[in-house]
Amino acid sequence: MIDENGCIVIVGRKKDLIIRGGHNIHPARIEELAMRHPVVERAAAYAVQDERLGEKVCLSVVLRAGLELDPDDMLAHLAECGLSKYDMPEFFLSLDQFPLTPSGKILKRDLVEMTMRGELKPAAVRYRTRATAGA
Repeated sequence: MIDENGCIVIVGRKKDLIIRGGHNIHPARIEELAMRHPVVERAAAYAVQDERLGEKVCLSVVLRAGLELDPDDMLAHLAECGLSKYDMPEFFLSLDQFPLTPSGKILKRDLVEMTMRGELKPAAVRYRTRATAGA
């Protein structure tokens, strides 16, 4: 877009990438692994702003009708599927539906903006390995 001074301002990323403290995280990988969970119908991983790290990962899911999913179960599922602890979501959100384009693509930009405005309130989550879960 062009700002009030006539300068071009880039307001998005060419690539879908979350940068957490200098570490590049690929949302598509998280989404693909989340979709392997039997109760997940759709998944979207997107960036949540963080003062210290720049961005953190929020995993938002739409579940199959009438089913529930504990966020810790999702994190365990992602770990079992091979997701690195460095790529684990730090926020989790279950929605009834996602904002979609007319062709059915998830509007992640809308999820980011709704979260920034406080319309969506993801729950903070933390992955714990089995060794640290009991500690």
